[in-house]
Amino acid sequence: IGQANAARHKLESTGIGGVACSRHGCFVPHSMVDFQKGERQATSTIKHSRVNHGQMNMDYALCKASRHNMEGITRAVTFYDINCQYNKHFWVQVDQSQFLEMAPQLTIIPGIGLWHVHGHQDSCY
Repeated sequence: IGQANAARHKLESTGIGGVACSRHGCFVPHSMVDFQKGERQATSTIKHSRVNHGQMNMDYALCKASRHNMEGITRAVTFYDINCQYNKHFWVQVDQSQFLEMAPQLTIIPGIGLWHVHGHQDSCY
């Protein structure tokens, strides 16, 4: 809390993110990422419409996790405090990126953890 307004422009990393098993708490190998500017959002133009091309770091982490030891698994439940916004354009971002690739058989079921869900509205889903 005491560092909430501290300058961050000289930092190489402002935090970390990763994918972990919600049942066991184990982090998925190769799914940890550094945040250079927080959970960064970036907007770009794709096919003549403005699409949120953000969450670059978490997109990478989720894509890496989806391809690790997932043989025979067709559904995954993801929990993220901003899942209602994060999943709106996730598949477009993956399809339009030369660096991201999801396991083709995987269906993502988005959710918000109990700690964060109370700040959301029914319209989020």
